[in-house]
Amino acid sequence: MPTKMFKILALPLCILCFTSTPLFAQAPNIQMHVQQIAKGWTTDAKKALPDLLIDYPNDPAVMFLHASLVEDTKRAMPLLERIVTVFPKSEWADDALVRIIMYQCVNKEVEKARKSFSELREVYPQSDLLPVTYDVLRMSVGAPPPTAQVESAKKTSTASVAAPSATVATTTTTQPPTTAVKVYSLQTRSTFDKKEAASVVELFKKKRMRVTTNEMKVKGKTQYEVLVGEYPNEVEAAKDLDVVRKVCKCKPTVVAR
Repeated sequence: MPTKMFKILALPLCILCFTSTPLFAQAPNIQMHVQQIAKGWTTDAKKALPDLLIDYPNDPAVMFLHASLVEDTKRAMPLLERIVTVFPKSEWADDALVRIIMYQCVNKEVEKARKSFSELREVYPQSDLLPVTYDVLRMSVGAPPPTAQVESAKKTSTASVAAPSATVATTTTTQPPTTAVKVYSLQTRSTFDKKEAASVVELFKKKRMRVTTNEMKVKGKTQYEVLVGEYPNEVEAAKDLDVVRKVCKCKPTVVAR
């Protein structure tokens, strides 16, 4: 699996005065374990997994590692689907979707595999895994035609003009539609309970921190993500993990917006 590259620099949290410990990720050594599994070495990962599941039960990286160690591939699918659905902005989301596509190809689920690949191509067009996934699909069940992506993109564009998404409506900072610069934040809570999200927002407002709520539709239900801070890269965002963790008593993760 290609190593993910960190991209942009950061704006500090709006806090009167604090210091934080620099951290790169919520759960350590996941990439190392995944690479070892790919080489056929599973012992270290199996030893580390129980503690990781206790300490980071909602971390998409740990979920991906868990799925990688499940011997029955079919039983790993719910874990991978949860990463794609609940953590679509995670660096592990495209990896999880690729695993799902591979499973569908092996099981000759032609339409599902093509649909999943179209999602990969449209949602994660810069993924390093896209070319090899296309080849696997092409050589097994057949890849969707190039026009599938274009038509879908047109529909998305039309829908965006007709009805702006909830994400745009609820985010306090606005960017021109043509701006391609990523902004990173610390996701502290992801919940379907609007009141719960609002209570978390108040916690950070009392500390005079920059906080926003992002709404997204997940299987027909509205999910609320509480996002703290705005940073131009993951490295700088990770420096404030300890500060945010102390406020919300939770396990924040760095996400791209």
